[in-house]
Amino acid sequence: MDNMTQLPLINEKLFKQHSPVTSNTDITEFVPYIGIAQELHIANVLGEMLMSELCAQIASNTLSEVNSNLILKIAPALSFYAVYQALPFHWATIVNKGITIRESENSKGIDIKDLAQLRQWVKNDADLLKAQLVGFLSKNSIDYPLWLPENHCSPEPKFDSGFYFRD
Repeated sequence: MDNMTQLPLINEKLFKQHSPVTSNTDITEFVPYIGIAQELHIANVLGEMLMSELCAQIASNTLSEVNSNLILKIAPALSFYAVYQALPFHWATIVNKGITIRESENSKGIDIKDLAQLRQWVKNDADLLKAQLVGFLSKNSIDYPLWLPENHCSPEPKFDSGFYFRD
């Protein structure tokens, strides 16, 4: 993808409104994950042409009314996927000495099993929100003639409980 499509589709305000992080959280460490989540989970739903149009309109501050509505539908899924991508790096940090678990004096960090469960819950919600986005695009396809998803996304989400049972 070109540089234009690397532009985040949502801003920090939309992220904070739609993500599961608390309202008083400093989200600067989540911001880089918006672009990663966008590339990994949203770009293929929108397709290259619609993605390029959205980015161009955002860059030039000329977002059409239908595309503005689309951004509001993208925001929940993109926010949840950004949190999903960021969670491991908020639990642990990669430093010169290796990987360290983040803890503070006033709180107790969760263990890797809890993190895995939390990530699964966030991903399940994100997948459902993405399915709703696909449903919105399908229902309003006349408003989005550039919508040609790269892989044919089904509006039906796959549910994964996150539990693993050994044989």
